[in-house]
Amino acid sequence: MGRVGYDGQAFLTKNGGTGKGAQLRTLLGPFIHQFTGFASTDPNFGDIPLVQEGVAGYNLWQQISLPGSLRRHKIDLFLAPSNTAPLRLPRETKLVLVLHDMIIMKNYQKPETRERILERYRRRLIPASVARAEVVLTVSEHARQEILAAFPKANVRVISCTVTGPWFSPRPLSGRAGHILMVTSSAPHKNTDRAIDAYVLCAQKNGSNARPLKIVGLSGHTDAYTAKLRAAGAESLVSYLPYIAEEELRGLYQEACALFFPSVDEGFGIPVLEAMATGTPVLTSRAASMPEVAQEAAQYFDPLNVEDM
Repeated sequence: MGRVGYDGQAFLTKNGGTGKGAQLRTLLGPFIHQFTGFASTDPNFGDIPLVQEGVAGYNLWQQISLPGSLRRHKIDLFLAPSNTAPLRLPRETKLVLVLHDMIIMKNYQKPETRERILERYRRRLIPASVARAEVVLTVSEHARQEILAAFPKANVRVISCTVTGPWFSPRPLSGRAGHILMVTSSAPHKNTDRAIDAYVLCAQKNGSNARPLKIVGLSGHTDAYTAKLRAAGAESLVSYLPYIAEEELRGLYQEACALFFPSVDEGFGIPVLEAMATGTPVLTSRAASMPEVAQEAAQYFDPLNVEDM
C-alpha cells in the first residue's frame, strides 16, 4: 500500500480534537498506529504518537513545514482531515482530502476580525485542495451534493460521522433532571440568536413549569444574550457551560429532556447523533443535513421561524 501519513494536529489537545478529531479516529480505525501522523511543534497534550517538526502554529506549519516532512518520510498517500491541504505537496504524494461541508465557502459573517481573516484564508485554500485531491471525503449526502455543485469534477465520497460505544447508553426519560440541552458555538450558522428568542417565548408560555436551558459551547460569547434573557425574566433559567470532557457532556445528554439543535446549516450535526445514542429526544431544524441524519427520529422546525421553534 505504501506509506500513509495524516495531519494529526487535532490529536494535540487533551480532548482529541472533539468533532474533527473523533472523525479522524474513525477514518483511521485500527490502522491508526500503522500510519504516520504529523503535527506542528505546538504543545502535545494528546495520547497519539506524532512526528512534530518545523514551526509552531498550525497554518504556517501546514504550508511551510509539512510538505518537507512528507518528502523526508517518503509518504505515498496523505490524508488531510480538516478541509484544506498544503499547496506544495510533493508531486509523488497522493492526497485524500476531508471536506466536512461547504459552510466556510458561504457568506456567514463571523463577528471576530481574526476569525474573518482566517476564513478568507481557508476559502482560498479549499478550491486548490479539492483540485489536487484524488478523493474528497465528506460526511453526508447533503454535503456531497453541495461540494459537487461547487466542484463538479471532484471525486466525492461519503463516510458518515459516528460516535463511540460509550455514547450508546440511553436512560429512561422519567427520572431525568429534565433540562433542555443546546450544544453549539458562536458561529453564525448555529442560529443562536433565534434560538434564544424561541426559548424566551417558550419560557414565557410555560411560566413556572419552564424547563431550564443548558448551553454548551458559548462560553465567552454570552453578553449578547444575557440582557435579552434578563429583560424577559428568563436569565435564571439559562446556564452556560465552558469546554467539558466527553464523559461530562454525555451525562448532560443523559439527564436532558431534549436536545435543541437549531442550526441553519450543518455538514452532519454530531449532537443529533449523540442525543439519539443516549435516548434523548431531538428537536432540530428541517434544514441542511439534519433530516438525513435523524430521519424519523426527531421533531423538526423551521430554523428561520422563531414561533415554529
